Amino acid sequence: MKKNLFLLLLLFFGYFTSAQKIEEQIELKIENDKFLFIDRYYTGGHFLTYKKSLNNNFIFNKKDDNNVLLSFKIGNEIYTPKDLSSFNTADFDRPFAGWLFGAIEVATINESSANFLTFETGITGNESLSGDLQVWFHEVLGLDNFTSWEEEIEFKWLFNLKYRYLHSWKLNGRNNLQYEIFPAIGTKDIFLENNIHYFFGNYNALKNSSRLGSIDVTSTKEFYGVISLGYRYVAHNTLIQGSIFKDDVLFTTDITNHVFKVKFGAVYKTKRNAFKLIYNFNSKETPLSSSHGFGTFIFSRDF
Repeated sequence: MKKNLFLLLLLFFGYFTSAQKIEEQIELKIENDKFLFIDRYYTGGHFLTYKKSLNNNFIFNKKDDNNVLLSFKIGNEIYTPKDLSSFNTADFDRPFAGWLFGAIEVATINESSANFLTFETGITGNESLSGDLQVWFHEVLGLDNFTSWEEEIEFKWLFNLKYRYLHSWKLNGRNNLQYEIFPAIGTKDIFLENNIHYFFGNYNALKNSSRLGSIDVTSTKEFYGVISLGYRYVAHNTLIQGSIFKDDVLFTTDITNHVFKVKFGAVYKTKRNAFKLIYNFNSKETPLSSSHGFGTFIFSRDF
């Protein structure tokens, strides 16, 4: 009797878990220029994101063909000049800077377009722990290059409001173009970015595709490549120029207003897990710096 009851409970649990809707996602993203054997400028980023499908939408008008996602993110970004070990700011082509932040985002995604509205806030300076993290990372890997973190961008509590709109065009069953416009305003960044993304291979419809980090309720495999071209007009970058409201006491420098971007990579998605590898290239962000490349690895799981 006990054995039969145990088997019945196992069958019921198996049916219940298999019948559960896929409504959540966890994503880990790591960016580092060490993937390309260099160490400067945007040298590392670490991000953890939780996403949840919403039945009701409190910002955009909910429609039957829309997927509505609510996301929470925590992250850390590390920026350094090319000369990591100098204590003389005359050797720097940009300041040392760290950014520790949290963000909340609401997205609506349908078959041909998507809207993303994001609010992020965080801190800079020693309190961001970016210098400590980079020093620890170098020690763990046994790297010889010493990082001084001299006159790091000082402590600030910053915020940004970001909006992204994306429209998708299906060229045929295996080729897709997307246009993206991406403005941001706040005490951290003020910019306007435009991107063109080309996808080729096997991928789902937009609202269930890892192309936008959507939660895939269909549990369908994907394997595709991506090539992107982008341009960003930068009006202000606090992690280079310092405060938008007053002159910083510590070292800052000028920005270049025009930044060009290229990226390409590949994505493989099983029924619930997605793996992304991407190469990123940016033109120089300050008059004295040079162009820069870094790698991105993303793992996500739907559940």
